[in-house]
Parts: sequence; C-alpha cells; structure tokens
Amino acid sequence: MKQKLTFIFTIFLLVLSSLDSKPKRELRILIDAEADANFELELWQEKPSETEASIAPKPPEVIQFKGNRITVTPKDDFEYFRVRRLGEYGAKGFWTQVFSTNVDPGSPLSVPKEFVTKKTFEPKPVPKKVTSVISNDSFVIVKEKEEGIRYLAKDSITLSPSDDASGISEVRYRINDGQWNSAKSLTSIPFTEEGEYKLLYFSVDRAGNKEPIQILDFVRDTKAPETKVEWVGPTTKGKGNVNFLSPDSKIRFVAKDNRSGLKDILYSTTCQSGTQSEFKPFSVDISIVDLKNECKGSFQIFYYAVDQVGNEEVVKSLQFQLGSDSN
Repeated sequence: MKQKLTFIFTIFLLVLSSLDSKPKRELRILIDAEADANFELELWQEKPSETEASIAPKPPEVIQFKGNRITVTPKDDFEYFRVRRLGEYGAKGFWTQVFSTNVDPGSPLSVPKEFVTKKTFEPKPVPKKVTSVISNDSFVIVKEKEEGIRYLAKDSITLSPSDDASGISEVRYRINDGQWNSAKSLTSIPFTEEGEYKLLYFSVDRAGNKEPIQILDFVRDTKAPETKVEWVGPTTKGKGNVNFLSPDSKIRFVAKDNRSGLKDILYSTTCQSGTQSEFKPFSVDISIVDLKNECKGSFQIFYYAVDQVGNEEVVKSLQFQLGSDSN
C-alpha cells in the first residue's frame, strides 16, 4: 500500500487581479520540515492517480526547490498539485495526496485572514527530527553514459541515526523486497555478495517520531578484473606451448571488468640481475627490445588490473629467457 509523506504542509492561495488583466493565482506552500530540506512539486492539468502506477496522460510541470516554503503561479489549466521530499543519494520520498490549486477561501487549506494583509510571514519553529546518515565515503560514483552509477566500495553500510531531543529508539531497514529488520542505534548492514541493491531505511526516536522512509539504490562489485596478454608482431609456438618472439615483438595487456569497469593495468619488470622496477600504469605496447636493453639479460614481467571500486586482480607474471644474438 502506498504510504503518505509524514511532513505537514499549509497551502495559501491568493487571487490577485487588476482592471486590464485576468485574475492571477498565487499558490504559497509552507512545509513543516527543515529549512534546508529539498522537495519536488508537480503541477498537473489532469488529476494523477493516487493508488495506481498509471498517471494522467498529460505530463506535469515539475519544480524542484530547497527550503520549507515556495510560492508559484499556476497556469490557468493546471488544476492539481502534489509534493514529495528529496533525500540524499538520490532518495525520493512518497507523494502527498493530490490537492486542487483552486483552494476554496473558506477551506482549512486557505490562508487565515490575519495573514492576507501581511507582505511576509514566518513559519513556526520546526523542531529537529530524527535522521539516519550514511557516510559519503562508502560509495564510488562511476559515470556511465549520461548518468552516474553508485557502487558500494565497502563490505557494509553503517546507518548513524541522531536525534537532538529524546534519543533513538530503533532503526528499521529492508533490503530489496525482503522483510523489515529492526536494530538499536548505530547499525552496520553487511553487503558481501555482488549484485544490485535497494535499501529502504528509517529511524524512530523515543517519543515515537518516525523519519520519512529513505531509499538508496546501489551496486556491489566484489570481483576483480581479468587481464590477458596479447602478442603484437611475429611469434612462433614451440614445444610445451612456449612462445618464441622476434626482436620486433611487443606485449599488450588487455583487461576486462564486468561491473564498475577498469581503472588501471599495472606492470613491473624484474631483471635477472635482481633489479626490479616500481609498478606503473600500462598505456602503450611494451617492446621486447627495450626490455632486453634495460635488463641486459633474461627478465620477468609482473602485471595485474584494478577496477573502479578498488578490486585488485591477483598478480600474474611472464618469464622471458633471451637467446644469444645471431649475426
């Protein structure tokens, strides 16, 4: 069943007119919420459904705003509106019921007479509400096409609820379509398996005040990339599946990652003499001749890949035994 937003709002509707223009509607909305909260307002020509996923065929006019008040002038044919709260990490609250923009001056939603003559008004002080916070350093945003995908970079998510008045009674959360779980105060939720997740959560304080349900969509990536070697130039396959290379041969590393995507391929060389280089990013094909001149003998190459969330491939190696130069 669809739930309603828990915040309360008051709607003021004024009708302004002049001799040479049509009456002008002014819709003033005052929301019982924090002054720095974010909201989304929809103005509709036809009333949208409140119980089904379907909506009216004509699209709404959408206005996003910050703060607990807004004044708008609806167009003549926009007769309905509704509001919902916007949370952190792209979370969206539930819509309010659908209201008419043509508020009857005598209805409970209209502005009291004592406010009509005032140019400005101040909302009543709103007490701080219970909130649950998730640290931003828990996620990595990976840009894919036109949108960013949120990846969890840790093995768990910690909900840190706070309340300045009575204190926290419980934290409730649900993963995907599972059952609601309840925990006390600080809560760490493990996510060890790879996949896509939808986390719903809210807190309740000791006075019974319930936080609006927050929704967090993210992906868990636990698998490291896989790197393969491609030989560029002349090569010959010998006994024991051994590759014989010419001085013109080059080495190319190609890596693939199925989730967050490849970040880097790193490689290092170790000469027969014991000299070892630092790991550095692979960017261009590696020349066998250059490595031979650098090492003055046989050498090894170590390599591995890293994805966007920090999963590292197990280090692999290639052994090169150089033959004598022929004249």
